[in-house]
Amino acid sequence: MKARIIIGLIVTTLSLFHFSFVGAAETVVFSDDFESGLENWNLEKGWSIISEDGNHVLQGTQHSFATAFLGGTVNKLELKLKLTKGSIHLNIRSQSVPGGLNRYFIGLNPGDSRISKQLGNDFFTLQTGGKGISLSEWHKIKIEIIGKNINVYSDNNLIVWAEDKDLLQEGDISLETFENSKALIDDVRAEILVPETREIKSVDLFPQGEHRGDITIMGKDFLVLENGEFEQFGNIYLKNGSKLIIRDSTFKITRYQKLLNHWGIYLDDAASLEIENSKLISGEDPLSSEGTLFVINARGGARVTMKNSPTKIHLFMMYENAKAVVENSEIVGILGGIVAAHEKADLKVVNSKIGAVNLDIPDGATFEAEGLSTGYFKDWNLKRDTKNSGIGYNIILQNTELVPDKIGPGPFERGWPVFIHSGAKVKIKDSELRKVVINLFDEKAEFSNFYLKKPSNFDYRDIHLENVKVMGQWGIFLHGSSDVTVRDSDAFWTFIYDDSKLSLINTHMDEFDPRNFRGEMAFENTIWDTAAEIIENNNFVIRGGLEIRPIGGFSWQDSKVTRIYDVIGKSGTELTLTKENKIIWSGVFDNKGKASFSLKFDDATFNDVWILKDNSGHTQEITFFAKTPVDIEQSFISKFISKIKYQMPSDFPPLIVKLIPPLIIVSFFIALFLYLRKRRRQKMN
Repeated sequence: MKARIIIGLIVTTLSLFHFSFVGAAETVVFSDDFESGLENWNLEKGWSIISEDGNHVLQGTQHSFATAFLGGTVNKLELKLKLTKGSIHLNIRSQSVPGGLNRYFIGLNPGDSRISKQLGNDFFTLQTGGKGISLSEWHKIKIEIIGKNINVYSDNNLIVWAEDKDLLQEGDISLETFENSKALIDDVRAEILVPETREIKSVDLFPQGEHRGDITIMGKDFLVLENGEFEQFGNIYLKNGSKLIIRDSTFKITRYQKLLNHWGIYLDDAASLEIENSKLISGEDPLSSEGTLFVINARGGARVTMKNSPTKIHLFMMYENAKAVVENSEIVGILGGIVAAHEKADLKVVNSKIGAVNLDIPDGATFEAEGLSTGYFKDWNLKRDTKNSGIGYNIILQNTELVPDKIGPGPFERGWPVFIHSGAKVKIKDSELRKVVINLFDEKAEFSNFYLKKPSNFDYRDIHLENVKVMGQWGIFLHGSSDVTVRDSDAFWTFIYDDSKLSLINTHMDEFDPRNFRGEMAFENTIWDTAAEIIENNNFVIRGGLEIRPIGGFSWQDSKVTRIYDVIGKSGTELTLTKENKIIWSGVFDNKGKASFSLKFDDATFNDVWILKDNSGHTQEITFFAKTPVDIEQSFISKFISKIKYQMPSDFPPLIVKLIPPLIIVSFFIALFLYLRKRRRQKMN
């Protein structure tokens, strides 16, 4: 139950390209005795509702979190706690941030109590030495933030307090138990400072139906876009308890100012999105002519509803404790239309048409299915209709069509994409899958012969695929210090992180997504085309034989890449590399006719051009996308052939691609023969 108590100050912030809205402050009360479900909670493994003496309580038994999504700034937390062994952290003003959490965590155990602060991945002790709590007894705990002070009470006695002159300004509550610990929680009550409900006028935000720059709506503010055509250049972020309603309208999302592919509506906390009788489509950047992939992404305890709406959404993704219901609608784009749930999320699709259904099999889970394919689903329930355990989310399809997978090879969304943690136990047989992706963590492995549209078997650890036809992509995602080699494969995709190394040999890579990657990519006779997002703090090395063909929607941001260029030519020939007539590098071919140099690319230089020359007059243009090894003596015919092959679609039949060089050479000599014969006849006459 929630009740409003105090109304405070109105604050509104506004900037030229990014709008943030915060309404008037008020306090609401959240309470939960766990007698009627877990609507506002996300429970990680180890947390559950149990019955004690006829009363339902929340129990935690291992190192994991139970989080309540409240949407605001928590000033007071009260609860009943029975610690039977170990210790517990009670977290207040807790919020996920890149790299970790922001929070105050109050540690309680029989020995003492303490107050600490976390900022991202950095930890600070504010106070130690407080009085502990006894085991196996119920205690009334109160945590209160007043001014700059954090006060902790047990059974109405102050047991520890701390001062923080730089208080965290927002966040929810969560509970954290540890290994070899056991805690019972009941009668949770929190006071949360939230902005007063306020309507943001669409006529002010979308003059002439357009808005440029990101929009952030917070607190309990809401925006209604109704009976019109609206185009948003940039993302929309819904936080706290805010709401966006799109009704009887056409709404378009278009990329703006950044070289990124995915743009859309992002929800967190207890925010909500309502779509009714509306068309949702993606736009094209008028400057770059690049298209946009429209995303709806919900986290925390967010809610999404869609009714009677044909949309071209590319990704419709629910995470954490988010919930979504789609009715009498369509989520099918030219290249996408995937619906997905992760962690504890719930997704229900009724009387609708969708492009793809994502299956995410996490670490430690078990999953068995057979006969997965596209078509009509009268009543399909992931929990009921597959053998599974350790999967917290659910997906329900009722009277819904999963459209046929006729989109062709590549990083597109149709059918059943399946993402599998290497620690899961999986059996899938007699199925047609769009994608098969395996996530590896600090593992060394070799794979080969990933092919499309052919029935095949696959076995790795406890992952077994039997008579499975993959239509779009095979993927290996690398985390930690993984070391993987992939040979003789087609339509390969990787997300690669950390210090991993990936070697591709005789392989076609059609999607490349490094994130926080500091390792190495090694290529041998490999083609890369179609898609790439080199974003989010990369600093890695590329080496080896690689041909980069056209990449649609190429993205680069916050990244550095060192590419090593091998060059082949005549032994002893001198080389110089210049940029804007300045010599950057010089060298000489060794006795095997080989040389090499490296270039470092970043956000400002990845599109720059260098010129490589030798002292015999040969030149080659060098860019990030240049083919390696660089053949400095490549003839004009070879350059012409390479240019034609570069411009060919990635799904062009391989046999025809192989026949192109000899056909061009034969055609050239036929044309030369005919020309010479004509000249000879002219001379004879």
